Amino acid sequence: MSFLLEKAAGRFRSIYPRLPWQIRLSYGGQSRSFGNGPERVNVEFRKAAPLLKLGLGNVSGFLDDYVTGDVEFHGDIYAIVGLRRHVPDLSYWGVGPLHRLKYSWSRFFPSSVRRKLVAVSSHYDLPNEFILSYLDKKTKAYSCAMWKDSMNQAFPSDETLEDAQYRKFHDAAVELDLQPDDKFLDIGCGYGYQVHHAETHFGVKKALGITLSQNQVDDGYSKNLALKHYMEVPGDGSWDKIYTCGMISHLNKAEIGQYYRHVYKLLKPGGRVWFHAITPMANAQGLDNYSTVSGTFSQKYVFPDHYQFPEHVHLKIIEETGFLVRKVYFRYGHYAKTLRHWYKRYLENLPQTRHMITPTIERAWHLYLTFGSEIDGHVSVLKQTLCEKPG
Repeated sequence: MSFLLEKAAGRFRSIYPRLPWQIRLSYGGQSRSFGNGPERVNVEFRKAAPLLKLGLGNVSGFLDDYVTGDVEFHGDIYAIVGLRRHVPDLSYWGVGPLHRLKYSWSRFFPSSVRRKLVAVSSHYDLPNEFILSYLDKKTKAYSCAMWKDSMNQAFPSDETLEDAQYRKFHDAAVELDLQPDDKFLDIGCGYGYQVHHAETHFGVKKALGITLSQNQVDDGYSKNLALKHYMEVPGDGSWDKIYTCGMISHLNKAEIGQYYRHVYKLLKPGGRVWFHAITPMANAQGLDNYSTVSGTFSQKYVFPDHYQFPEHVHLKIIEETGFLVRKVYFRYGHYAKTLRHWYKRYLENLPQTRHMITPTIERAWHLYLTFGSEIDGHVSVLKQTLCEKPG
C-alpha cells in the first residue's frame, strides 16, 4: 500500500509547500511525511479506505473516518486543524455539490418548534456532567467569553475562563443599561447566568430566561427560566431590555427575518436589545456554512440546524425591521481563546467523563473544540450589536 501513502503525501506536498511543521502519514508499518520543520503529529490509518479518500482529496470523508476510529492522530491535533490556514486554495477544504446539498436544503425552509427542540436538545442535553466538565465554574456559559488579551492564546494566563465569561455578562448588562424596574428577557439563556446577574447585581425584579434545553432549566442559576421557544413569548411590546447570545446561530435564512421582527414586537418603544453571535467574515473564502468541511462536520456531529451568515446580512434585516443600530463590535480572537480553554478542560476531565458519552461523541468533540479555535479571526468573528426600538 506504499503507493497510497505516496499519493496522499505527494498531494499534500503540492498543496502545502511551505507548511512550517511536518505531518507523518502511517499505514501497515510504512510512512511518508510532508511539510517542513519538526514533526507535530503522526496520522495512523487503520484501514486503506481512509487513506484512499485523503489521496483523492475527500477531507470530509477523512474526518468521518477519524470519528469512527479508522484513523488516529498521535501528537498535536492542532497540527491537523491548523492546515486550513496554510492552504493557498481554500477550495480544497470545501465539499462537493452532493455533500453540500445534503446539508443545505433545510436552510431555506422554516423549522417547526419541535424540530428546533430536537436539534437543540441533541447537543445541550448530553449528560450535564459532561458539558459542565469543560465550561467555566462561575457562569456555566456555553458561548464565547470576553478576554482582556484575546490574541494571546498561551497558557497559563493571569485571567481565567471564569473572569472572561463574567466580563461578557456584566458588559452586556451595562450596555443595556439595566435598571431595577426593567422587564428583562434573555432569549437562548443557557444556564441563566445573565438572568441571575440582572437580578442580583442590577436589582431587576422582572426577568425571564428561555431555552430549549431541559438540562439548562433544571440546573440553571435562576428560578425564572422556562423551556420555551421564542415565538411562544407574546409579542406585546412589554419588554424593556432583551439579551440574546448565540441564538442567531440556530436560525436558518428563512427564519432570521422572523426572529428579528418578533424581537422588535417584544420590545417597548425605546427598549434595547443586545445581539451576540459568531458570524463569518464577509471576505472569507468558504463563506457558505455548507461549502466547508468544518461547516458540514458541525452539522453532522455537533450542532444540527446550525447556521452562520455574515454581519451585513444581519444588519440589513435589523435595519429593515425598524431597529436603530447604536453600536456594533467586532471581536477577534475571543472565540479561539475560549475554545482553547474548553479543550484544555475537556482533556483534563475526559478520564472522568468518558463513560458518559459514546466514542463517536468523544472523537467528534476533539475536532469540534479544536477546529473552531483555528478559524476564529480568519473565517469567523464574534460580533455584538446594540439596537434600540424607536419611540
